[in-house]
Amino acid sequence: MKTFKNFAVAVLFSVASVSAFATDILTTLSVPALPASLAYSQTHSEPVGTTFWDDYYFTIPAGFANSVTSTITADSALGLSNLQARLYMGNTHQTGAVVPGTLLSAWGTTVVYSPTVSATTVVLNPLSLAAGTYTLQIRGTVFGTSGGSYAGVLNLTNPVPEPETYTMLLAGLGLMGFMARRKNVNT
Repeated sequence: MKTFKNFAVAVLFSVASVSAFATDILTTLSVPALPASLAYSQTHSEPVGTTFWDDYYFTIPAGFANSVTSTITADSALGLSNLQARLYMGNTHQTGAVVPGTLLSAWGTTVVYSPTVSATTVVLNPLSLAAGTYTLQIRGTVFGTSGGSYAGVLNLTNPVPEPETYTMLLAGLGLMGFMARRKNVNT
């Protein structure tokens, strides 16, 4: 009987420890031709206090990226707390510090509308990205007794030509104009 009680206690502790961790969501976003806006969202119904790490992988040619992620917390019944976002190079799931030199952005603000309702909005400002694979990671903690949700949009745009590109274009047009004028003068 004592062995059965020990087994039951071990199972109970195992279940309790598993419930403290959320299932991390790993999603690959398909990027069509740029510019593109990609919507993402997730609902978490794990127990209160559970932390989640959701990854959205995407691959792009060189371009610019920014994102906005929001959640609304209503009293203690529905919501997420500590909502954060970061963007890093590569497509590996990181729950701690990312490899030095790969973290590109992490920034967020919280707006409180009243004592019982608040909205958290996390903004990643426009970043210039080289061609490659990146991870947009959303992290937070389940606050509401009924869980919580977030939604966001990832905007990807074409790179803006560098001033040197315009200089070369103008030089080429000037050279073509010079050649056409020279041809007209010789005929």
